Amino acid sequence: MNVLSTILFYVIMLVVILALYAGCRLYVFNKIRINKWIPLAISIILFCCQLFIKGINGYVNAAITVATVLFLLWFMEIQQTGGPKKKEKPIVIKPKAKPNRVKNNKKDK
Repeated sequence: MNVLSTILFYVIMLVVILALYAGCRLYVFNKIRINKWIPLAISIILFCCQLFIKGINGYVNAAITVATVLFLLWFMEIQQTGGPKKKEKPIVIKPKAKPNRVKNNKKDK
């Protein structure tokens, strides 16, 4: 029974990580321009905190694991895609004023 609960815990953790990653990819990652090394540094710091601090509650430990993997996935996405691009201003074609037309119209009248 213990093995089954462990497998179920890891499957639930995987589903939570993938759901959070999909949500963050849609709503957060596209809007934030960040240096690619910052998410990697945060994930390494969280991983080290998880290793060296032993008296953590199980739920807090799971939350730190989810955050670590989420920041690592964010780093990998920035590494692959180059991060969000700057939005370019749309090109607006404005008509150029033609001064000779104004002069010729006055002469015709």
